[in-house]
Amino acid sequence: MTRLFIKVLLLLPLLAAMAACGPSHTPDTPSTPTHITDTTDTPSTPADSTDTPTPQEPEKDWSWVDGYPVGVSVEQFTDDLGDGGKCLGYIATIDFAENPNLRFTCTRAQKKKAPSGFFADLSEDLGKAVLVTNGGYFAGITSVSLVAHAGNFIINAFRAFNWPGDENAQATIYPVRSAIGRMPDGHFEIQWVYCTSVAFKTHTVFPSWLDNNEKAETFMSEPPTADYCEGTWSWEPEDAIGGGPRLVKDGVDISTDAYWGECLNAGGTAAFSRAPRTGAGITADGKLVLIVCDGRGSGGSKGYTLAEFAAKFISLGCTDAMNLDGGGSSCIVGSEGKVLNHPSDGSERIVSSAIVISEIPRD
Repeated sequence: MTRLFIKVLLLLPLLAAMAACGPSHTPDTPSTPTHITDTTDTPSTPADSTDTPTPQEPEKDWSWVDGYPVGVSVEQFTDDLGDGGKCLGYIATIDFAENPNLRFTCTRAQKKKAPSGFFADLSEDLGKAVLVTNGGYFAGITSVSLVAHAGNFIINAFRAFNWPGDENAQATIYPVRSAIGRMPDGHFEIQWVYCTSVAFKTHTVFPSWLDNNEKAETFMSEPPTADYCEGTWSWEPEDAIGGGPRLVKDGVDISTDAYWGECLNAGGTAAFSRAPRTGAGITADGKLVLIVCDGRGSGGSKGYTLAEFAAKFISLGCTDAMNLDGGGSSCIVGSEGKVLNHPSDGSERIVSSAIVISEIPRD
C-alpha cells in the first residue's frame, strides 16, 4: 500500500467529524430575527389623561341682598313672655369670617346725636354703613362707659362715682364693669375692665367685679391697681365699648350677680323689670350678635328683664354676652339708615356712643 493512500485513510475520520460539528445553515433561506418594538419615537399616553381642564369654582357673589351685605343678617322677632305679654325686637348677626371686608367700629360723638346720625356721618375710610345700635351709658353730655377706636381709648372707663347719687352720697364706688372689644387678631371678647392709669389710658382686665356688691352695700375702699390680683393684664382692643352688666359667661346666665357686682342698680338699669334693652353677644364660632328689643308698651312690646335678655342670647348660641344702655336709648338703625325698632321715647334719643357695622368697598 503506498504512503499517499495511507495518509488519505487516516484523514477520513477527521473530515467526517468536522462535517458533523459544522452549522446547519441553508444559505438560500434567510434567518428571521426576534421582533423587538422600538418605542423611542412613540409618546406614551397615560390611562388617566389630564388633558381635560379642571372646572373653576364660580366667583363669590358679594352683592347686597335686601339691603345687607354678605355676612350680615337682620331679623325681627316676637317672643311670648308667658303672661300674655310679648317682647318684640331685632337680631343682627354679623359673620366677619364670611365677609372679611366688614368692619366693627365703636365711636363717640363730640356732641350727642341720634343713632341714625352715626349712620349718616360714617367716615368714608370705614366704607358703607350697614347698621348701627346705641352704645354705652352716659350722664348729661359725658359718656360713663369706655370707648376705644383704632387701638386708642378715646373715652376711659369711668373710675368713680358717688353712690347712690351726688345729692345723697353715702360712698364712693370704683366700678369694674364689662366691655366688649374686637382684638387685633379679629376675635371678639368680653372682659371686666377698669382704667388703672388715666395718663397712659391703661385698662386692666380683672377676673370679676372684685369686691363690689351693691346689694350688700359693700364696696372697695380704693380703686384697684394693675397688680390688684393675679390673672390681670392690660387690655388692648382695636375697637371696644363698655356697658354692663355682663349677662352670659361661658354659656351661663350671670346677669343678676353681675348686676349687683358692677353696681348698676343706682344708675337705673333695672334688672328685674321689663324694659327696652340693647346688648351684644359672641357665639361659640366667633360671630357677633346684636339685639335690640322694645319695651314700655312701644310697638306692643313689654321688653325683657336682664335674665330674660340673657336667656335670649343663650338661645342664639352665644357663650358670652353683655348689656348696653337701654330704655329710651335702645335703637337699631338698618338698611339705608332706617330706624327698625320703636324707641320708647317715641323717636330716637340722642346718645354719646354707638356701635357701627360697615363694609369696606371691594377692589
